[in-house]
Amino acid sequence: MLTYATEYCVIFLSLLVIGYLVPAGLFHYLFFSRRGPATDAMRIQKRRPRPQDIRREIRDSVSALLLFSVYCLIVYHAARNSATALYFDFGEHPWWWAVAGFAATVVLHDIYFYTTHRLMHLAPLFKAVHAGHHRSMTPTPWAILSFQPLETISQFGFFALVIFFLPLHPAMLLAYLLFDGIVNAAGHCGHEFVPQASQKHWLLKYLNAVTHHDLHHTRFRYNFGQYFNICDRLFGTFLDRPVARSTDNRC
Repeated sequence: MLTYATEYCVIFLSLLVIGYLVPAGLFHYLFFSRRGPATDAMRIQKRRPRPQDIRREIRDSVSALLLFSVYCLIVYHAARNSATALYFDFGEHPWWWAVAGFAATVVLHDIYFYTTHRLMHLAPLFKAVHAGHHRSMTPTPWAILSFQPLETISQFGFFALVIFFLPLHPAMLLAYLLFDGIVNAAGHCGHEFVPQASQKHWLLKYLNAVTHHDLHHTRFRYNFGQYFNICDRLFGTFLDRPVARSTDNRC
């Protein structure tokens, strides 16, 4: 029987690889390691991240994963005691639930993220909860989990809600973690590779492009959504183009 320490290490290493190193490393390779005229043409900001910025992003992201792994260890033992909505036999639910459950998780997460993200930008909370992430004015893929402790608890709190109320297979959770990491790394890669035509499409325009989240890192009052910009459009916080420098970089 594995000890708690061994279980924790297995969980941490799994999250580190699946949720961080793979997605962040992929986009670092695509847009930084393979830097050339083609990738330079996609850059959103003229400013480039400094090596010390990247080191800080990695340090803070690993620290966040160390904390998140404690939560996952608790969830693991809760699941073993049938205290969650997780299921381990694919036969318990029809095949289409894998798709529907994944889609439901995406939509719910986007709503949760928008709500908590806007709350973090309230003046009384910003410095203690979210200012650390915004030290990355020119973010890189390594910033995807660069959270302060309170933000780590808030961001990963979504998964606490999901696993207790939405029937999901652990494989679906891992797939979602990888998906979330890839989308997050794309949003922090600093290069707009999303075709301009799709940003004008009647339906695809509601998906966030890289520019949308990059603008959030320089214009703090806009673009709080994770996957979609629907909530931003509904509540007047959507920005799809740069604005003149003013006070828009306040929380």
